[in-house]
Amino acid sequence: MVMATRLPIRGRGLRPSALLLIAAFVIAGCGGSGHPSEKAAPTATIGTLVRGTRPSSPATFMGPVRQVRAGGILIGYRQFGSGPPLVLIAGEASSMSYWGYELPRRLSEHFRVTEFDNRGVGYSTDQPKRPLSIELMADDTARLLGALGIPKAIVVGWSTGGEIGLSLVEHHPGRLRALVVSGATAGGPTEVDSSSHSGSLLDSLFPASARPAELAYFAGILAMPIEKVGRKIVERQAAGERRFAKTNETYNGLSSIDVPVLVTAGSLDGIVPPANARLIAARIPRARLVIFPGAAHMMMFQDMDRFVGLVEQFASAGR
Repeated sequence: MVMATRLPIRGRGLRPSALLLIAAFVIAGCGGSGHPSEKAAPTATIGTLVRGTRPSSPATFMGPVRQVRAGGILIGYRQFGSGPPLVLIAGEASSMSYWGYELPRRLSEHFRVTEFDNRGVGYSTDQPKRPLSIELMADDTARLLGALGIPKAIVVGWSTGGEIGLSLVEHHPGRLRALVVSGATAGGPTEVDSSSHSGSLLDSLFPASARPAELAYFAGILAMPIEKVGRKIVERQAAGERRFAKTNETYNGLSSIDVPVLVTAGSLDGIVPPANARLIAARIPRARLVIFPGAAHMMMFQDMDRFVGLVEQFASAGR
């Protein structure tokens, strides 16, 4: 039996990464589902191989981590699959392993997937004396694309990763073919926070009706190699989030975005309420909005078939 701890969720004080770390240990020991294909995929050759980072079955298709220098730091990344380039940006204090392996595997059937650690997390280094911001992490992403020789990519950003994606498309529009934003805000005073949410820990991620998807997800991230998320970077990224929440810069730039944007959210998301997705989509010209009914913050893992189908359809329409 899984005990769902009740935790307060006020504003931006408790982000998904913290919930995932706690819930992963709550769920530990539960079996997963699915057996990804072991088909060979081209491996990344740019950067320095980090030994001992190749995942075991069923995630071996993802290959090992490599590090590449970009903008004064080393960024750890994995590449796998084939097709148009697609980049996954993880959330606050989350390593790339938080994507698990099943969603990346499904995306790799359509795309050449790159996932990476944001600065200071896992296999990416940091510059501790430099103030950390959403804009800086967007710059890191643009520099990573340049270092990997990717002229333009479809970018999928989840939670804080979605905010990084919005900053990326505003400051480096030439780097994106399309943007998919999931469970993010645009910052500033228009941001709708989660101060009224009082649900349980696990309900904040998956509703009770999504129990099989919940178990499969946590079994998946527990199967991935452990990456370090230190206290210092958690504090630095939280400070960056607070700065993002106080400025109108990203919000004001939404109306100038001229790249195809798909905005998604779960209708039951108590961490980043779906009102934020509606606001973002309303401000971006020709953006498409999809709210997943009966889903919470982990909607892309709860309804994976629909999410992958949407991304593939959206990307194909923009080619």
